[in-house]
Amino acid sequence: MIMAKGCEISPATLAVIGMKKGENYVTKIMEYEQEDDYEVGLHSYKVMDMTCREFGISLRGLLEGSRRLTDTSHKPPIVIDRMSNMYFFPVESPLKKSCIWISHTHVKRTERLSNYQTKIIFKNDRSLNVDVSYSVILNQINKTAQYRCMISDKMSDILPLSQYIAETNKKRRLP
Repeated sequence: MIMAKGCEISPATLAVIGMKKGENYVTKIMEYEQEDDYEVGLHSYKVMDMTCREFGISLRGLLEGSRRLTDTSHKPPIVIDRMSNMYFFPVESPLKKSCIWISHTHVKRTERLSNYQTKIIFKNDRSLNVDVSYSVILNQINKTAQYRCMISDKMSDILPLSQYIAETNKKRRLP
């Protein structure tokens, strides 16, 4: 199915696949259930940016924040929504209209198909072949795992403080 507009990346999204179709770029949204897959007449950067904006930030902002936090200059992972485990990593430059974004949460394993092709197998046993070397994909998976730990650690440091502040605010009495 091809949709002109209106796309929704959700916790059930496995991959966001940018591709050239004729003279234009389209994006296939690969969902947990194959019958839920669909295409959007927008390039993948736009689809990812629209989704990020639904959560109150731009894709550019997430990429810059990830670069700063991880000290990564190329292909930084992003978290669209931490509470629903929406962590994605790009397999090439996120600025490319044909960029493929993979949901880190759903990756089960990978297989080397050739020097420049890798199969990504998801937890539901669906798979996606990408024209990227096995080592690049493994690096992206590891980089995203490290990023998830960093975000989790930051939240663990913040949460005890916020609970204390919330408790102190409850004890305050207004005149």
